[in-house]
Amino acid sequence: MTVTIDSTSADSTTSTETIPFGDPAAAALPVTATTDRLTALLAEVDPAVERALTRFLYEEVQVLDDWKWGEWLDFFADDAMYWAPTQEDRLSRERSRRIADYRTSAYFEENKVQLKQRVDRLLTNQAWGEEPPSRQRHIIANIRVTKGIAADEYVVKSNFYDYRSNGQRSQDSITGERIDRIVRDPASRWGYVIKERRVLFDMSMILNKNLSLFY
Repeated sequence: MTVTIDSTSADSTTSTETIPFGDPAAAALPVTATTDRLTALLAEVDPAVERALTRFLYEEVQVLDDWKWGEWLDFFADDAMYWAPTQEDRLSRERSRRIADYRTSAYFEENKVQLKQRVDRLLTNQAWGEEPPSRQRHIIANIRVTKGIAADEYVVKSNFYDYRSNGQRSQDSITGERIDRIVRDPASRWGYVIKERRVLFDMSMILNKNLSLFY
C-alpha cells in the first residue's frame, strides 16, 4: 500500500510523490489540500507497530482482569510514572485549566517501586478493601497511536470503562482516558514498556468507595 502526495511548485507545476504506506518520512511532508489529516496520521506510525501496541494494551488489561497483578508490573519500565491528576468543573473560558498540573493535585502519583508496594500488599490477602478480591472488567476502546519525541517512543491514548463488583451488593464503575508513553524494549517480555501513564477520570468528584485497583 502506498500514500500519494500531490504538491504544487512556484511555477504552478504539479508533481506527484508516492511513498510506502507507514513510511515515517510521510509525517514530515506538509499537509496539503490533497493530503488529509487522516492520511497524515496513518503515515506517521507503521501499521504493524500500531497493531502491536493495540494488542499490548489488550493483553495488559486482561492480566489485570485475571488478578495477575505481579505480571502487570512487567508492562512498566523501571523508571515509569503512573499518575491520575484531579480535575475541576470550570467555566467554558477556564476549561484549559480544569486538569491539575503534575505534582500539584492527584488521586495517585506513583513510580514503579510504589506500584510494587501496592501489588505486594494485595498479594498478602490482607488488603481488606480488596478481600475478597473484586471482580473487575476493563474495556478499552478508541486507541490512537502517534509518534513520540524520542526514537521508538509512541504516545498511545485510549478510553476506558472499568466495572467492579465485590461481594453480593457492592458494584461500581468508572470511565476515563489513559495517555501512555510507550517505548520499544527488546529486553521486555512484551517487547514494549510503559514509561508513563496518565489516567484522567471523567468525573470531578469520584463517588467510588476507593481506587484500590489499577486502571
